[in-house]
Amino acid sequence: MGNEVSHMIRDCGCERGEASHRGRPASDRSRIRRFGHTHSRRAVLAASAAGIAGTALAGRSEASDGDAEGTVRIVHDLHSHSGIGEIDGPNIARYRTAIDEQLANHENAIFLTSGDELGSSPISFYTKGAHKLDFMNELGITAAGVGNHDFDFGVELAQERFEQSEFPWLNSALFTPDGEPLPGTERWMLCEAGDITLGLFNVVMRGFHNITDYPEEYEARDPVETSKEMVETLENEGADVIVLASHVAHDTHYEIAEEVDGLDAIFGSHSHVTFDEAEIHHDTVISEIGYAYDHLGAMTVDSEGDLVEWERIDLDDEIEPEPTFDVMMRAQYADLEEEFAREVGSTDTSLDASGTVSNGRESRLGNLITDAMLDIHPDADIALQTAGRIRTTDTYGPGMLTVHDVLSVMPFNNEVVVFQATGEQIREALEGRIDVLPDDSLGARQRQQVGGLSYEWSGHEDAEVHDVYVGDRPLDSDVTYTVATTDYVKDIALGYESFRDIDTLWNSETALGPVVMEYIEEQGTVAPEIEGRILRIDEDLGEGDDYEASDIEFSVRFDLPNEIESVVPESFYLLSRYGNRYDVEVSEDEGELLATGNREVAEIARSDPDHRLRLIGEFEPDDEVYDYDDDGDTLSLPVSSAVERFVCRGYLPHPNTVGED
Repeated sequence: MGNEVSHMIRDCGCERGEASHRGRPASDRSRIRRFGHTHSRRAVLAASAAGIAGTALAGRSEASDGDAEGTVRIVHDLHSHSGIGEIDGPNIARYRTAIDEQLANHENAIFLTSGDELGSSPISFYTKGAHKLDFMNELGITAAGVGNHDFDFGVELAQERFEQSEFPWLNSALFTPDGEPLPGTERWMLCEAGDITLGLFNVVMRGFHNITDYPEEYEARDPVETSKEMVETLENEGADVIVLASHVAHDTHYEIAEEVDGLDAIFGSHSHVTFDEAEIHHDTVISEIGYAYDHLGAMTVDSEGDLVEWERIDLDDEIEPEPTFDVMMRAQYADLEEEFAREVGSTDTSLDASGTVSNGRESRLGNLITDAMLDIHPDADIALQTAGRIRTTDTYGPGMLTVHDVLSVMPFNNEVVVFQATGEQIREALEGRIDVLPDDSLGARQRQQVGGLSYEWSGHEDAEVHDVYVGDRPLDSDVTYTVATTDYVKDIALGYESFRDIDTLWNSETALGPVVMEYIEEQGTVAPEIEGRILRIDEDLGEGDDYEASDIEFSVRFDLPNEIESVVPESFYLLSRYGNRYDVEVSEDEGELLATGNREVAEIARSDPDHRLRLIGEFEPDDEVYDYDDDGDTLSLPVSSAVERFVCRGYLPHPNTVGED
């Protein structure tokens, strides 16, 4: 599956009706000919849209005569999550310069995008995506695919934005409850690039209802089956080359290429993967160039759909911003500058917002967010936040936190809600969020952050949740607890299905970002730490034996399973269910682990027959134990890209059970 190609991967855990190619005579432009599900407004645009003179191209060369005859250059992508970039940094003004240059310097060139343009940026928190259209309408987009973040503010507002656009939105897989394509979108499109008739369509990832504010009664069709249907349709319509503007997970591209005959090229991705070179899989060209304004992709294909040339254009400081967009950007930020710059408080610890951390382990930022949710309602016992709604890859602090910082991390309008759930429903939700090896290429991940509870989990082949504590008491399956989270988690996000039919007890009518801002303002200074709320367990040592205690120390032995090649002695500690850590010394000898520590530590649980101290530590596995077979290839994957080593857990025998005086 393209193992020879290196990719850059970021977790996580991604325009005119007629192509208006600036710098080229109108008679030379690629012309939109036919749409699937055409609207009269689109037809008018297709017939009358005029080119826009691009000021960034003043002094640049005319269209190149060097392009191979009978080829089309597909320039892509955008996938900006409605952001416009940084002033004097990677931004949409530099992006426009690079796009203008590509469209002007190649005889038959079109610019295509693949979705995620209307939601999930600090600006969109206020504009709900309207600001982005001001830029997109001037980018010479031939067609834009749809993505999940285009629906972050609901399907009705998304349709309104589609209708406001001066370019067509492609949507082949999303339908109204009546089975009609979403208003303002086209199922497919044909355009002419020189002598080539290009067929375009779009698909979205599976589980679409669980990743954005897309109503349950609306339909989202499978990307593979939709691709088969669209390719057949476009072939019948006379397309020479068929291209998919994709918003599915990286791995799904290979499935589509294998299952769909006649598909020539795929570009885009939901997964923010950046290729170093294009891949050809089952005769389909696959091109992915990451997220936002770091890269621009360009692939040239001939009339048979064969790849002639591929280029990833890396946007650096040497690319000058297009002047008009630069002015528009600065004006956009100026309108919100005072609000964005407002300080809400400070943090004494660094807060890492990267998806790698949020999806893979407990994080200080996750603890801050869930603590804020607990604080908003006096009866809340626990709080849950899906890692996918903790955005950016930045680290904040130590130091002041601004409105812009908080809204960059939490740009969504999802409101904090409170409801009651049983312990069993909570356990199901914890388990439902676990990704397991070898199914997930990023490793085993719990994909959420929690407050008010702590839990252990495993993700090798099956998702498992072990000990769970609410406060300092074990989770009781039959007890009802009060849960604080967002309406997105309760009603939409994948894995939390056990909460779907529960009535909301209280609605804050406030989005999570402002809730966290208010919490920080009230605290003045926050200092979240790692507290053992989320513990990944890869090997269970069971309960120790040969427990011995003197007046000053205790010792206990554990049998090491065959899966453990060696332990990391300095990583071990004792953990109480109250979250307290205690020092312990360990040594390894002939398949046994000896743990010794202060006897007073071992006796802290004597008065509580339900309390057992846990021994937690890291280990190196046997080389072959965690290698997984994937269609004949051996995968030696990390437990999580956020965690360096594997973790084991054992229990100290309770002092009352070993015959002590």
